[in-house]
Amino acid sequence: MPAPSIIARPKPTYWLSYLLVMPLAGFMFAAVIVVGGSAMLGHKATREEILIAWAVATTLVTLFALNVDRRKPHFELTDTALRIGRGTSATVIPLAEIESAVFGLPEYTPWWFRIMRYAPQSRGSHHFIAMMRANSLFIRFGQRRYVPLCLYFTWMQNGRELMEALRERLRDKLLGAESYTAAEVKALGLAKFNRVGTLRG
Repeated sequence: MPAPSIIARPKPTYWLSYLLVMPLAGFMFAAVIVVGGSAMLGHKATREEILIAWAVATTLVTLFALNVDRRKPHFELTDTALRIGRGTSATVIPLAEIESAVFGLPEYTPWWFRIMRYAPQSRGSHHFIAMMRANSLFIRFGQRRYVPLCLYFTWMQNGRELMEALRERLRDKLLGAESYTAAEVKALGLAKFNRVGTLRG
């Protein structure tokens, strides 16, 4: 009997964050547009114009983000495949086509990222990205394609369960960090998490 699919996607509380983030993002875009446009045209923006620009910018930013978040942070693991995204833009990776996998990305990162740990303003970002790198599952599959997968986020429903189930299903294909090639180490210096890439050269 096949195991049920595991679907990882944002929790309902993730969407509530839009109520805080999107108005702020809209304000920033509106400020750039209004201030920049007013300076170019020699016009002093009125209060009403600023509010209209803020409302329009917030609406556009929200619609764009909703369209992206509705499709991209959606992952499904079945007995036969891993699906990244949804709709026509989704990438389906048959488990049989996965050549190998490694848990944890290479330690190599750009110099400017390594020094972030010493700056108080960026230490949190460095710690978060370092956590993602340490807990990513690097998956190699056909035609030199790969994906550094990491779903260990508090806002991701079933992310941990999907990752652990996938590691179990790939246990016979798991290799050590010594299997990384020079091209892979270079490509993963600035890893694009949860996005499919293709090795060059």
